[in-house]
Amino acid sequence: MWTMNTIEWIDIELTSFCNISCKGCFRVISKQSDKILNKTYIDIDTIKKRFQKEMFPNIQIINFCGSVDEPTTHPQFFDIVEHFASWNVHINVATNGSLKTPQWWQKLAKILPPGHRVTWGIDGSDETSEIYREGSNFKKVQENFRAFIAAGGQAVWQFIEFEHNMHQTEIAKQMATDEGFKKFITINSHRKDTNGIKHKKIEPVQQSTEISCKYGNQKRIFVNHMGNVIPCCHLNSKMMEYSVTNEVKDKFEQILVNNDYKNDINLDNVSIEQAINGNIWSNIIDSWKKDAIPRCESVCKQKIRDSFVHEEIN
Repeated sequence: MWTMNTIEWIDIELTSFCNISCKGCFRVISKQSDKILNKTYIDIDTIKKRFQKEMFPNIQIINFCGSVDEPTTHPQFFDIVEHFASWNVHINVATNGSLKTPQWWQKLAKILPPGHRVTWGIDGSDETSEIYREGSNFKKVQENFRAFIAAGGQAVWQFIEFEHNMHQTEIAKQMATDEGFKKFITINSHRKDTNGIKHKKIEPVQQSTEISCKYGNQKRIFVNHMGNVIPCCHLNSKMMEYSVTNEVKDKFEQILVNNDYKNDINLDNVSIEQAINGNIWSNIIDSWKKDAIPRCESVCKQKIRDSFVHEEIN
């Protein structure tokens, strides 16, 4: 399903650091988060060694978006962007937008190559956004995206709908148009209510008869901040927790145990090609035929996952 020739899209979780605490995030809901987060990041030397353009002949997207990170916290972020800038690919940066200065964002707009996008997570048309994105600052976000757009940056507004902010969706969409964003994305989340924050009700998706891997179909892979190469972001919370607990909760962790994951999928010891051709990836794929990993079953068979509505802004 995955080869170096077929990979078109790579998600890279650059760091374990973030300055805010979103209600449904792993860093809020996991009992192990204090052992994992705000501790490490992928070093630029690892990036340069393991991510070289000639290794990925059909690469189209480099996506700086992880499960737990704010990519702009990486101390070598500009160097990393410049490493990929010559690849002639679409570069996306997912951010909450509340860090750095307007001058920093102006510089990023100049460094990013044509065909880039920075996706700003803003879940309201005012300070309402701070209800879910606890610790964020709407006015600072506004200053930053205005500086980025004014400097030529291509911006996308991403809006997660909840019961408390649904009335602002159309207002935010108009704001995005007025401010110069290129696209407005509405997300209907699959996550359960957290701390009284209710998600907009979404219609259930009909269950598939078999597992059809979302990332596999998108020719996409995920690399987390520890340098572990895994098939998708949906397995990342389990990957992170196992790294500090060694607790086997289901078949996924058992596969990690049986195959010495640090020497099978970690970039300190193997290349991306070795990882995707290794035992852990083949065991995960084989599980889909019989006794699938529960997370694969829920996300890619029952299809319990976020739905996205993309709207271009003229």
